[in-house]
Amino acid sequence: MKTILLTFFAATLPVADAVWEKQPQVVAKGRSPKFVARRAHGLLAIHSAGGNLYYQSSNDVGDTFTPPQRINDIESEVSDHGENSAQLLVSPDESSLYAVWGARDPKNPAGSTIRFARSAAMNPQWSKAVTLNDDGLPVSHSFQGAGVAPDGSIYVAWLDGRDKKPGMSSLYLTLSRDGGKTWSKNVKIAGNVCPCCRAAIGFTGTKVIVTYRGVEEGNVRDILYVVSADAGATWTEPKLVARDNWKISGCPHVGASVASLGDRLFVAWYTEGGAKPAIYLAESRDGAETFLPKKLLSAGTEDPTHPYLTAGEDTLAVVFQARDAAKESGWGKMSVWYREIANNGQIAKLTRLSNGPNGVTYPSVALGMSGRRYVGWTETVAGDSQAFLLRGRAK
Repeated sequence: MKTILLTFFAATLPVADAVWEKQPQVVAKGRSPKFVARRAHGLLAIHSAGGNLYYQSSNDVGDTFTPPQRINDIESEVSDHGENSAQLLVSPDESSLYAVWGARDPKNPAGSTIRFARSAAMNPQWSKAVTLNDDGLPVSHSFQGAGVAPDGSIYVAWLDGRDKKPGMSSLYLTLSRDGGKTWSKNVKIAGNVCPCCRAAIGFTGTKVIVTYRGVEEGNVRDILYVVSADAGATWTEPKLVARDNWKISGCPHVGASVASLGDRLFVAWYTEGGAKPAIYLAESRDGAETFLPKKLLSAGTEDPTHPYLTAGEDTLAVVFQARDAAKESGWGKMSVWYREIANNGQIAKLTRLSNGPNGVTYPSVALGMSGRRYVGWTETVAGDSQAFLLRGRAK
């Protein structure tokens, strides 16, 4: 691959801003919308409502959506709280869809499970769900991260309570090489894990990377990662993305997010290890051996949290929720904030996307063809959760 000569974080340089719709639309009554933009100009979406997970699609880039189709086959099993929300994945050739979610375990009310279903993309009919954790214990299996490798393998990692270490979880992983028909034995890839901060999976070159928030000596809870260079057969010892030295006697419920542009790997995360709460971004150019110094993404905001990172063909986008530091003494409603990093290393200005009367939670973002941008979030309107979509275009 061509070597990128520009220094990624040398400065915040002007990047053409996206142009956004004046008003977002309500996609569904529910929460935690996630979108996937297909190359054929389609837009795929999931959301949860009433303890169930639903799928919708659009053939007109979000003007209209099909009626919600339930994915889970056990009524009201879906557990969607905080960062414990579902993921929608697509195979590299876009012929198959995969859904991964956390579920209540009807056989073990004290526990929870990780569930998976698949469908053809052209005529969605979701398979009977399978449980990915193989221990059968009445303990927590939750806060999962999932990803599809360039070779089509599906990786799912989650925070697991089977090792029964007080105040901590372990990080377990399973993978499928046949489109989710069969799954490998669960493998423990890290211990001493913060128990409610989601795992995230990324890929660079032929390597698989899983990030998580560790619990180190003195209750330091910084972002760590492990790497597999042999398609999940073995894993490295944990390494630091950056040393924040955040000490907290409890789980902050905020994990990292991972995305790649070519062979460049990026991690976005939240910490209070500095002077104030912040969202940072760091880049690795050497296959996750090391990371360049972190850079602040959330300047000008208060209480930033829940970063969500994604990559298009030549652009990286990040969203998070935060308050505007310049308004209402920094105590206004939570809004969605958006920022892009171009393939040439330029960083766009931070843009506030939501200005309605309701606070937002858990934003997500997808990048489509021809410069299209899709940002989703949840708002509580008149006591009910609603899933929103806002569309933009690159100038």
